[in-house]
Amino acid sequence: MIKNVIFDMGNVLIDFDPMRYVKELHINDKEEEDKIYKATYLNYKSIYMDYGAISDEEFINHVVDGLGEEYREKIKKLILNWTDYLIPIEGVEDIIKELKNKGYKLYLLSNASFNQHNYWEKIPAHKYFDGKIVSCDVGSIKPFPEIYEALYKKYDIKPEESFFIDDLIINIFGANRTGMEGYVFTGSAKDLREELQKKGIL
Repeated sequence: MIKNVIFDMGNVLIDFDPMRYVKELHINDKEEEDKIYKATYLNYKSIYMDYGAISDEEFINHVVDGLGEEYREKIKKLILNWTDYLIPIEGVEDIIKELKNKGYKLYLLSNASFNQHNYWEKIPAHKYFDGKIVSCDVGSIKPFPEIYEALYKKYDIKPEESFFIDDLIINIFGANRTGMEGYVFTGSAKDLREELQKKGIL
């Protein structure tokens, strides 16, 4: 019987659209936008933040070293303040609230940097969650088994009693390998609700 429902964050709880954040810089130059986008979101070192190997500030310095000091404020805005433009995925919070009211334990399992701890409370649905595991804190990212095992251990939950919702199929495969079922979220709260109903969760 399912007792716990685990959610990813980006493109499940909130819309995560890096190019939209770049456009919020109001550069109005496509070539410049592409340059900044590639230097930040396509930078190989960005995954180091998710692993907790470097801080957000260290990554900013790394990007600025490549682009030039004149880009520092723009890069800081992209890395530290992109949640100023946060948009929740429509309908998901309603489902989360229903799950909470039905007595399910709710947890976040996210690949994210240390900055996640600063903006988590900006996400409206956060108030329904019983706990979270963020990759930077455990030194492992989805889909590797260690991050799922960290969740089970910290909150003393069983994978076979848990259901995971993520927008990437590889992360669902990772969950399956540790004994937890899951669902690939496609952006539709309606489809998610139907899946949870099929599973007898809603």
